[in-house]
Amino acid sequence: MSYKHLPRLEKHQKEVSSQTLKFSIINYVGAAIGIVSTLFIYPNDKEFLGIIRYIFDGAQILMAFFVFGTSQSLVNYFPRFKESAEKRNAFFSTTLLIVMINGILFSVIFLLLANSLSTVLTDFHVFDYIGYSVIVGVAFAIMDVCKRQASNYKKIAIPTLLERFSIKIFFPAIFLLYLGNLITVETGKIIYVLCFVIIMLIALWYVKKVANIQFNFKSKKVFHREFRSEYIKYSVFAFFSILGSLLAFKIDGIMVPNLIEEGNAMTANGTYSIGVVLAATLAIPAIGLYTIYSPIITEYIAKDDITSLGKKYQEVSKLLFAIGGFLLCCIFLGVDDLFSMLPTRENLVDTIPVILILSFNVVIDMTTSFNSHILLYSKYYRFNMVAIAILVVLNISLNIYFIKYLNLGIEGAAYATLISMSLYNTVKLIFIYSKYKIQPFTQKHIWLLLSFTVTVSLLHYFPTTNYILLDILLKVGTCMIVNGFVIFKLRMIPAANDWISEKLGVK
Repeated sequence: MSYKHLPRLEKHQKEVSSQTLKFSIINYVGAAIGIVSTLFIYPNDKEFLGIIRYIFDGAQILMAFFVFGTSQSLVNYFPRFKESAEKRNAFFSTTLLIVMINGILFSVIFLLLANSLSTVLTDFHVFDYIGYSVIVGVAFAIMDVCKRQASNYKKIAIPTLLERFSIKIFFPAIFLLYLGNLITVETGKIIYVLCFVIIMLIALWYVKKVANIQFNFKSKKVFHREFRSEYIKYSVFAFFSILGSLLAFKIDGIMVPNLIEEGNAMTANGTYSIGVVLAATLAIPAIGLYTIYSPIITEYIAKDDITSLGKKYQEVSKLLFAIGGFLLCCIFLGVDDLFSMLPTRENLVDTIPVILILSFNVVIDMTTSFNSHILLYSKYYRFNMVAIAILVVLNISLNIYFIKYLNLGIEGAAYATLISMSLYNTVKLIFIYSKYKIQPFTQKHIWLLLSFTVTVSLLHYFPTTNYILLDILLKVGTCMIVNGFVIFKLRMIPAANDWISEKLGVK
């Protein structure tokens, strides 16, 4: 056995661990700020929240058109050019140029289209905010390219700080200014857009520094005829996959205010977005792991090391199921009592069903591990587009059916997401197993699922006291102790086991 690569491997692992730790800290601090804002600030004016959320969701969908799969190609083809600084610079610079050209081109198309359709579809709110969404969408696109390039160098902490944490700071600040009658709705929207432009400029500066970018737009150095054809094909398929994914995950925020007729549509969207934000906090560990492992997955697939890929597939699934399921059980048992103690309780009650349904959906998605990434970075990436197309059709159809015809409102939108995402993940799991003979589940998943189910079922009917805080401590605390012990015994999170064993001095 050769040991000459061990120092380099050890250094790489330490770097990945360091970035993962920083990523997690940033995300959890941001999540804490987001949760506080969602519980205490945003419910005070759900209409303004609905408007901002509409701009945000629209911008993310537009971003797919501006990027057009190029950021995924930046990760996928980076190994080919990492040994040559000149080619690396040319590859990144050309990618950035393509995004900027796409941004201008598609912005003009969408603005003209919105102007034409606004006189026909007068009830659709999308046309009122598309100008704001376009600017934020361009900022998102450039930030995404910078983040992907930084991830190629295993640097994700600062891009995460810019992309996720900063938003958790400036949006509540804007909201408080609005609640204090210091700014109007229009001024708030303008400030919101300008904040993203500033973050975009900082992201560009950071990636230039980290990757030592010397802008070089001599695309022929990299984009020769053979590669150009391959690059375009991959980018187009990546575009449809990402667009479909964004439509699938963000379409609720677009459809809810346009399908709900009773009351204020934007207020309903604000209520739904509170549920989305709180449920999304469960996925924070997954976001970090997927970002870090994207280049690793690419390397495994490129080397046809399916054995290592399969082990990592199950390892990540066990970790995410343990964390996600653990938190979901706590939410299910404590959310009612917790909200009843808050000053904004009257504005939060309507979000509880949405939180529970979407949280369950997040845990299912986390448990299936990085199946989308396996497809996206493999020779079967075309199938990911097919699966995404199925998801989009299902999600839109189910949204219309549940909201419009069954009158389930925002709960209907949550059920539509749960059903469509579950089917989507099932299709991907079956396809990956048929091609690679790997799947993310182990017997430990079954034992832990049984533990989650039994503890929640028993504690849900646990006798209540006259003290809400005591009820929360008894139910949630017991759940945490029991399931925490099971997770430890099953070694679902090996790093946690090692740390606890070291502190307790046991093996």
